[in-house]
Amino acid sequence: MTLLQMKTYCWDLLDDPNGQYFTASNLTLRLNLGMIELQKRLISANKELFQDCVKTNTVVGQQAYSMPSDLFQLIRLEYYQAGQSATTLSSQIYPMTPNQKDLVGSLNGAPQYYTTAKNNFVLWPTPDAIYEVHCEYNYQVAPLSSDSDVPDMDDIWHEYIAILTTRDCLIKDGRPLAPIESKMVRYEELLKQVSIQRQADQPRMVVTTAGDGGGGWSW
Repeated sequence: MTLLQMKTYCWDLLDDPNGQYFTASNLTLRLNLGMIELQKRLISANKELFQDCVKTNTVVGQQAYSMPSDLFQLIRLEYYQAGQSATTLSSQIYPMTPNQKDLVGSLNGAPQYYTTAKNNFVLWPTPDAIYEVHCEYNYQVAPLSSDSDVPDMDDIWHEYIAILTTRDCLIKDGRPLAPIESKMVRYEELLKQVSIQRQADQPRMVVTTAGDGGGGWSW
């Protein structure tokens, strides 16, 4: 469903066919919030549904590297010897708290831990050579703005975005939820199935991988 189709569907469920009460701009905002809420539920059911991986090469003496601009949830940070990611095993870089960095001190070496500062990963120890760092993460779906935009998730969930949005509109309006309760139950069952099937041998939804990168985070 496109954004326009979802808005039209919501207006129909809300008995507001001309968008006089829930305007187009208001409904667009609410649909985007509904899409974010759905993404949270889908990731909770299966953490690999929106997985991406990007990589960069470290710079000797540089600790801080920008996070992906669309980062929603970090899955794993790891490094390889530069240029050998296809032939060598990775070494995980583990999270630590700012207070724990005193245990690392001012040593230089291969990155073993990371902390976060605003929109940066900070590597500890400070890299003493060029390492290829891979960041596996769940990305934030792009907001819908144009009426022709389509949510970045499987088609079966598009109606659910509209249902979540309609429910919130009905709650705001103080109206009964009965008209959409049966639809809500159906999608809750689908979410349970996704959770049960999360160990399947191949992804069921959106999974992307980055191309070659270097000289800075490749996002």
